[in-house]
Amino acid sequence: MNLRRSTGAIAGLAVVAAVVSASPAGATDPPPAAAGPGRLSTVTLLTGDQVRVVDGKVAGIRMAPGREAQPVWQYDMNGHQYVLPADAAPLVEQDRLDRRLFDITELVDQGLDDAATRTVPLIVQGAAAPRATERTATVPARGLTVVEAPKDGAAWRDMRTARAAGKIWLNGRVRPLLEDSVPRIGAPEAWAAGFTGTGAKVAVLDSGYDANHPDLAGIVDAAQDFTDESIADTVGHGTHVASTIAGSGAASDGRRTGVAPGARLLIGKVLGEFGGSEAGIIAGMQWAVDQGADVVNMSLGGGPSDGTDLMSQTLNELSDTSGTLFVVAAGNSGARETVGSPGTADRALTVGSVTKGDQLSEFSSQGPRVGDHGLKPEIAAPGSDIVAARAAGTNPGTSVDEHYTRMSGTSMATPHVAGAAAVLAGQHPDWTGAQLKDALVGSAKRLPGIDTYAQGAGRLDIARGVAQRVRVEGVLGFGTTWAGDADTVERRIGYVNDGDTPVTLDLSLETDSDLFTVDSPEVTVPAHGNAAVTVTLRVPDEAAGEPSGALVATADGVTLTTPVSAYLPGTAHTLTVNVQPREVTPVTSLLVVQDTRTGKARGGVFFDGETATFTVPAGDYRVLGRAMDFTAATDTLFAEGTRVADDTELVVDTKRGKEITAAVDDPDARWQSGGGTAVLSEVAGTGASVARTSNVSRREKLYSIGSPRMSGVSLVHFGYWTQPFATITVDGQDGFEVEDTYVAPYPRLSGTVSGEIAYVGHGDREAIDAAGDVRGKIAVIAATGPDDPVYPPEQQLQDAIALLAERGATLVLSNYNPQYSDPNPPDLPLPVVMVFNADDLQEMTARLADGPVTVTATGRRNAEASYFLADKVNGRVPDGHRFQFARKNLGAIDRDLVDTLPAKKYRYLPANWSFGGFTAGADVEVDWPRRGTDYVSPGAALTMFGSAGFTDDGYGFGNEVAIPMTVKRGEREHVRMFGAPFGPELTTAPTSRQDGKPVPYAYRQNNRLTLSIPMFADNDPANAGMFDTTNTGTTVVTANGREVGRRDDIAGLGTFDLPAGPGTFTVVADADRPAASSLEPALSTHTRAEWTFRAPAGTGERAALPFLDVRWSLPLDAHNRASTGTLRGGLTVATQPGTKASRIRSLTVEVSYDDGQTWKKATVTHNGDRFEVRIPGGGTPGGYASLRATATDKAGNKVTETVTHAYALR
Repeated sequence: MNLRRSTGAIAGLAVVAAVVSASPAGATDPPPAAAGPGRLSTVTLLTGDQVRVVDGKVAGIRMAPGREAQPVWQYDMNGHQYVLPADAAPLVEQDRLDRRLFDITELVDQGLDDAATRTVPLIVQGAAAPRATERTATVPARGLTVVEAPKDGAAWRDMRTARAAGKIWLNGRVRPLLEDSVPRIGAPEAWAAGFTGTGAKVAVLDSGYDANHPDLAGIVDAAQDFTDESIADTVGHGTHVASTIAGSGAASDGRRTGVAPGARLLIGKVLGEFGGSEAGIIAGMQWAVDQGADVVNMSLGGGPSDGTDLMSQTLNELSDTSGTLFVVAAGNSGARETVGSPGTADRALTVGSVTKGDQLSEFSSQGPRVGDHGLKPEIAAPGSDIVAARAAGTNPGTSVDEHYTRMSGTSMATPHVAGAAAVLAGQHPDWTGAQLKDALVGSAKRLPGIDTYAQGAGRLDIARGVAQRVRVEGVLGFGTTWAGDADTVERRIGYVNDGDTPVTLDLSLETDSDLFTVDSPEVTVPAHGNAAVTVTLRVPDEAAGEPSGALVATADGVTLTTPVSAYLPGTAHTLTVNVQPREVTPVTSLLVVQDTRTGKARGGVFFDGETATFTVPAGDYRVLGRAMDFTAATDTLFAEGTRVADDTELVVDTKRGKEITAAVDDPDARWQSGGGTAVLSEVAGTGASVARTSNVSRREKLYSIGSPRMSGVSLVHFGYWTQPFATITVDGQDGFEVEDTYVAPYPRLSGTVSGEIAYVGHGDREAIDAAGDVRGKIAVIAATGPDDPVYPPEQQLQDAIALLAERGATLVLSNYNPQYSDPNPPDLPLPVVMVFNADDLQEMTARLADGPVTVTATGRRNAEASYFLADKVNGRVPDGHRFQFARKNLGAIDRDLVDTLPAKKYRYLPANWSFGGFTAGADVEVDWPRRGTDYVSPGAALTMFGSAGFTDDGYGFGNEVAIPMTVKRGEREHVRMFGAPFGPELTTAPTSRQDGKPVPYAYRQNNRLTLSIPMFADNDPANAGMFDTTNTGTTVVTANGREVGRRDDIAGLGTFDLPAGPGTFTVVADADRPAASSLEPALSTHTRAEWTFRAPAGTGERAALPFLDVRWSLPLDAHNRASTGTLRGGLTVATQPGTKASRIRSLTVEVSYDDGQTWKKATVTHNGDRFEVRIPGGGTPGGYASLRATATDKAGNKVTETVTHAYALR
C-alpha cells in the first residue's frame, strides 16, 4: 500500500467537449461504460509521481519519494487534464518528450493506469534508451526502440541528465475502432464487370483472425503476431473486418461475401484483448509493406492529432516509399475535430461512417483535423449494423448466428473502402496507392445534408470507380489561410483520362460560400492524357469560418467529386503576454488563451520570465494563468480579458495580487494536502471551459489579481481539513508547528512524547554514530538541504530505526517513508512520523547550531472530525479572498468504518468531493474501526473509496465506494461502510457515459444478457461494491431449462446469448474470495446466488431484469461480530431498480455454524416494507455464521442467496 501523502488536486470540467481522446473505431454494440458512483484509478507518471483519478478527473497527486518539493502544474485545456511536473516541462516544450505522457485524460482513456500496467510504455526515436528501462522490441527500419520504463522514476532520473537528441514518445494504446452494405457500395456491379480484387494483396492490421472460419478459408497468404499473444482472434474484431474485405461467404451460401472476394489477405495482429500499442502497429505497418501489400486496412485509432504524431509520420513515409495505400478509420467520437491518429496522416485514406440509408452514423468522427484544419476524412462508407464473420469463441456486437455477428463503427466502414481499393488494384495492377486513393475519392457519391468534414467527397461507390475511365487527382484542402497573407490562394486540380476518347467535363462548385471559384466552366481531358483547372479561394479581410463543399465534374457516364475546404480566421495578430514578478526573481507562467466566441483554447509553459506570444485572429479573449515564483514560494492566479484588433500586449503585474486564505472554526483541525484553488472560465453555449489550478502548501502563499466582472469566470476553492494523527511542535522562542505529517501505522504514536532532537542524516550507521547519545531523544532522518538528491533505501531506513530503538531513542521524525513499498508493512520498533515538508525538518536541524532543540509530539488514534470544503466566487476573480468555513453552515455525515481485518487496522481511504463541475481529492487516514463525522460544504457531493485489505503485491480487495452524498446546511446523515454480510448487490443503475441512459446490473438488449453484479458488497445501500480482480468463480445461464452460456473464471460478470423471444431464465453465480494475502478477511469467503426470472423478448434498448436482491440489516459490532446467542435483525428483498416490483410471496432464512454442512431455520416475520428475522444461536466464539435466504415474489421471480462466513462470532 502506497502511503505517500497526496498533494492537492482538483479536477476541472471537461473542456471543449468536441475533443475526445483514444476513441475506439470498433463496434458500438458492446455494453457502454457506466458512470457509476465512482471509478477510482491511479496513474503513475514517468517521473514516479502518482495521480489519483475519479470518474476520469484528477482528484489527487502524490509526489514520488524525494520529489515532495517538486512543483506540479495541473491544468485543463481542450477536454484534457494535464499533470506536468516542473522538471518535465522543459523537455515537453522542447519537443523531446511526448506531452501525452502527462495527459491524464489520454492515459486513463488508453487504459494505462496502475491497475492495468506496472510500467510506462515508451518509444525512443533517434536516441539511446534511458537506463533502467527494459527493451521489448525494435523497429530497425524506422529507427525506433520500444522500451518499458519502471514507475519508480529511475528511468526519469536518467532522462533528466541525458543530453541525447531525439524524442521519447508514449507507446500509446490503440483500439479497434455486410450483406446489405456490399451491394450498397456497388460491389456486385464491379464483380459483374470481372473485377473482384484478384491479384491484389490486402493487409489487415487488427486483432488477428479465426483461421477456421469458412469465409476466410484459403485466402490468407501470411500472418504475423505483434502482440506477444497468438494470431488467433480472441476479440472478434479482426475476423469481422477481414471477411468484410474478402470473405467468401461460404458459411452463408454466398450471401455474405466480402467486397473483394478475389483478393488475398495478409493478417497482422496488432490488437489484443485490451487493444494494441503504437509500436506494435508501426511494426505491423512496416511488415505489411515488406510483404508487398497493395492496401493496408487499419480499423483502429488513437486520439485526435494534427498529423505530426509518430504513427502518422510513419504512415506518410511508408506511403511515399512503397506505393502502398493505407485505409484508416476516422474514429467513433461523433463530433467535429475528433479524427484520430493515424487517420490524421496526409497520405491516409480516412474513412467516416454512414448508415445503409446514407445518413451520417451518429458515432462517426468528423474533421477538420485538429490543429491545422486539414480536410479529413476524405470518404465515407457503410459502418452501421454491418453483418460479417464472427470468430469462434467471441461475442462482439449482436450475434446473428454461429458464424456471423452485427457490428457498428468506422471500423466497419473502413474495410468496405479497403476492399474497394483491392478491386481497383486488381483492375489496375500498375496503380500506386495515391492513384487508388484518388480514384476512390473522386468516384464517391456525394450525399445531401452531410457536411464535407463528415463525408469527405461522399459515400464509396466502387461500381462508379470501376466503370469510369476518368479520375481526379487529390483533394482541395486549403487549410488555414490568414487575411493579409494573400488576397487569393490558388490550387490546381488535375484530371486524368485513361480512356481512348477525349472527355469534356462540366464543372460546378457546390459549396456553402461564394469565396471559391473555378477558372473554367468545363475542361476537356484528352484520351490517355491530363488536364487541369484552377480553383481560387478569395481571402476576405474578415473572418469567414470554415467554408466547404465540393467541385463536381460531370460528363456522360462520369461523375467526379473533389471535396473543398478552408479555414479563414481573418487577420493574424500577435497577442503578447508579459507576466511581471511579485519580487525580483522572474516567474514561470502557465498560460492559456481562450477564444470567448468558440471556447477553444491554447496555451503553454513559459520559463523564467519568458514572454509568451500567441498568433490569434481578431476577437475577444481571456488569458488565464498561474505565475509561480519558486524563490519566494508564491503563486498568483489571474484571469484577464482583452480585445484583440491589432497586435496586442497584455501586461500582468503579479504585485497587484492580494492573498487568498482559508480557515475553519475547529481549533484542532489542520489544513491537509488535498484540494486547491482554481480560476475557471466557461463560455456559454459552447460546452467549453478552461481552468488553471494552484496546489500550494500551507507555508506557500497564494494570491489572486482582481478582474472585472466576466460572465463564466470564477474562483473555485476546495480544502481538506482534519484533526491530524500527529501534531509536531518545535518548542521555545520562535517555535513553530510542523506541517504535512503522516504517521507510520505500526506502531502508532500514542500520547505525547517530548525531547531533544538528534540529527542522524540519512539514517546511515556513520551518521547515527556521529549523533552520539540518542537515549530519550527524538531522532531526525532528513535531507541535508534543498539540493540533497539522496533518497535512502527502504531497508536502510528500517535498519536505522531498529538501531535507534536499540540505543534508546523515543521517536523518529523522517523526511522519508520506511514502509513505502510494502502494502502490508511490518511493525517498526519505534513510532515514526513522516514530515513531507522538507523545509520544516531542515529548519529544525539548522537550529542545532545554536544549541539543543526540543520538540513535542502528540498522537491521536483517529480524527473525530474531518472537513471537505468547497466554495466559489462567481463572475470574476476577486482581489484576494478569505474562504471562511463554520461548522454550523456545513452538512454532516456520521461515518462508521467497520473493521474487517484480523490483524493490522490502519488504512487510508481516498475521498473525493465534487462541487461546481470540479472534483477534489484527499487521503483520509483511518485506524479501523472508526466512528467520526465528515463535515461537507452544502452543494458538494462527497464520495469515499475503500478496500478491505491489500494483496501482498499492493492491489486492494473487498473494494467498495460510498455513493456520492450531498448534505444541506445543518443536515445530518449516517453511513456504515464495510458492514457484513457481504453479498450480491443490485442497487440503482449507473448511467452510460455514451448515451446517458441507465446501465442496469443485469439487463437484456436484443438477444443478449449482460451481467455486472458485484458479489461481495456490504449491506448499506449507500455503498456500492466494486469488482475485485482477485475474485474467482463461475456464472451459468440457462433458458427454459437448457444451458445457453457459462464462464468459469468469474462470477456475476459477462455477456451471454439468449434465445429469441420471452422465456424463463436462471442465472447461477458462484463466487470465491481466495486468500490474496496474509491479511485476507475471513468474512464472506464464498457467495452463491441463483436467480430465476421471466423476461420478455429483447429490444434494442437495455431492459433491466427482475432480479431479486437480499439486503441484510444485522446489529453487528464494529468488528462485524455477534454473540453466539440469538440474533435479532432485519432484511429487505428488493427488485432490481428499473423493473416492476412484485410483492414478496415467501421468504425463508437459514443459518449454519459449520460452513454449510448443517442448517437451522430462522424465524421470519413481515413488518411493513421489511422483514424481521430471529436467527437461532450457535457456534463458538472465534467461529463464523453462514446465512442462506430464499425469496419468491408474486410474479414468480426467485432468488436463493448463500453467504459463507457471513459474520464472526464473539
